Amino acid sequence: MIAVEINACSKINLCLEVLRRRTDGYHELATVFQAVTLADRVRVAPREEAGISLQVLGETVPDGRDNLAWRAVEAYQQMRHWPEGAAITLVKNVPVGAGLGGGSSDAAAVMQGLAELDPQPPDAHELAAAMAALGSDVPFFLTHGTAFGRSRGDELVGLADLPACWIVLTRPEFSVSTREAYELLEPQDFSDGGRAHQMADAIDSGAEIEEIAELVANAFSRPLTERWPVFSELRRALREAGALAAEITGSGSALFGLFGAAEPAEAARAQMAAQGRWARVVQPVPVDTELVEGVE
Repeated sequence: MIAVEINACSKINLCLEVLRRRTDGYHELATVFQAVTLADRVRVAPREEAGISLQVLGETVPDGRDNLAWRAVEAYQQMRHWPEGAAITLVKNVPVGAGLGGGSSDAAAVMQGLAELDPQPPDAHELAAAMAALGSDVPFFLTHGTAFGRSRGDELVGLADLPACWIVLTRPEFSVSTREAYELLEPQDFSDGGRAHQMADAIDSGAEIEEIAELVANAFSRPLTERWPVFSELRRALREAGALAAEITGSGSALFGLFGAAEPAEAARAQMAAQGRWARVVQPVPVDTELVEGVE
């Protein structure tokens, strides 16, 4: 095996609460992450010669050091003093600036791929710590599945797998800057994290998807909707199509609708597509899903 290919899953935040601004400039979060089947394809191959090459196919993203996947190679090299170089290919399917974690997932996939090929790989704790230095939600993609995140979202507690459901992803025709989203928050948007804790407990206790859907929430929902009313229109369209819940994921701009059956989810996707909107039907990715393949 001289290379690996990884399905770099995206994620949604089933519940996202912002508790406070910290003295280090970050925000304290309580969130429930869910990995979903929309994924980039990442190929990782170490090289004996020094240097990093990065080829990107699909979505337009940087192909140099501004790409988190490139910095993931550098972080792994700094941690392990291996490999001398690496060739990375990204097939981008996850929209950029959508709150779906595509860049973070790519970075995690690169580090996982290098660890898979490393003659003396780091342990999971060391790998997660290196991932956290790249971004607060990168460590989630080491395990995927369903998880409760606290602190900056990088302190994770694994949860039971989500019940069977279908998820419709859609988005307006623009991205939202994470910085701008946080700047729009006002005191009324902060909370104590109780709703995210309640959702985590419900998932772990085997609650049905209808009960979990009642706890869906996002701290950015009010400010983003006031700034861009299209978010309200998209939420309403998903609910009218039969979604049990519809909300923004991350700091936007993507939204998700939770459905209890495949047929209404597909109908909602088709309706969005007929209006010229980007839309996909995805499903939860269980925690034990094998995402890494060895290739020649």
